Amino acid sequence: MEFEVLYMADDVLYRTLGELLGNYVKTLLEKSCQGKRLSDQEYLILMNYYNSKNMDYVFTELRNIRNEWRGIMEIIDRKSKEAIDYAEKNKKEVIDYVDKTKKEILDYVDKRFEAINKRFDDLRELILTLAKEA
Repeated sequence: MEFEVLYMADDVLYRTLGELLGNYVKTLLEKSCQGKRLSDQEYLILMNYYNSKNMDYVFTELRNIRNEWRGIMEIIDRKSKEAIDYAEKNKKEVIDYVDKTKKEILDYVDKRFEAINKRFDDLRELILTLAKEA
């Protein structure tokens, strides 16, 4: 409870100081627009105010860029994972297809060799039979 009160008091204090500083800067700008010369101290206050505003803007932009960068990195990570999963799936399909085709080719070659061996055996028997008859 005490911390909440202190936090609220700090918040009110910062807002009040911000409003006071903003109003003071406005009066300095009005004074400058009227052609009156600003003192060195007033000029420094004005420059510090604008520098701090510019720094706030720069830090806000950096935060926005960092958040966009995180979003882009998340998209890249997700897309890379999808691409890797897709490649793994296709790799498995290609390996299965190659294995199946290899088996079919080996079976075909085995059948052709068996057929050729049978023809050689038949020709050998025919030659032996013809040789016995002669």
